[in-house]
Amino acid sequence: MSVRKKKNIFRIELWLFILMFLLIFSGVCQGEELIPAQKYLQKISVCKDVLEKNPVQETVFFTPQDEKVVTWLRFSYDSAEKFLLKWEWITPQGKLYHRGEVEMEAGSYTNYRTWYWIKIKGNYASQLPGEWKVRVYIKDIFLTERYFFIEKPFRKND
Repeated sequence: MSVRKKKNIFRIELWLFILMFLLIFSGVCQGEELIPAQKYLQKISVCKDVLEKNPVQETVFFTPQDEKVVTWLRFSYDSAEKFLLKWEWITPQGKLYHRGEVEMEAGSYTNYRTWYWIKIKGNYASQLPGEWKVRVYIKDIFLTERYFFIEKPFRKND
């Protein structure tokens, strides 16, 4: 085997080693970022309503005629002081549409269920079709992000 071929093989092996190293350590960093959500968040659902503290009509597709879109979650969290749960509703254009907050009393919450919604029917959200997202935080800790769609308004041909 020629010296030139050996150098090329060495370069390829070196690049593969560097790529594997980066992939392994980027995965470790991502895993560390997910720990809070895994630790606190048991379940999240995008739905049309809540009945007896449980999500009803779970979906990610909504029409302008739907009353609202609800983000329901079940979480566990211990806090010695009051804390905030936050929902950020982001339009298809990437702009903040609404920020909702619920102040929680200090205490130990286990499998606690709560939800927040935005209205669609008859509101500005019905005029913003496309892929939306909602981000959920507990005491400024990012828990998760969920996507949903609001369809274009149906218009009759005159």
